Amino acid sequence: MSTRKKDIIQTKNPKSGHYVKINRSEGKIISHKKSNGPYKSVPVARKKKK
Repeated sequence: MSTRKKDIIQTKNPKSGHYVKINRSEGKIISHKKSNGPYKSVPVARKKKK
């Protein structure tokens, strides 16, 4: 199965303070950063407006 680039997003883990990369189509965490700061070239997830 091919994953489109826009299906991968990142968000900040509130407990550790580090960013995690998530595959939205599968709903799984792909990887997590050990260093500070976000991943480059990966969009940050935002809350949807109601």
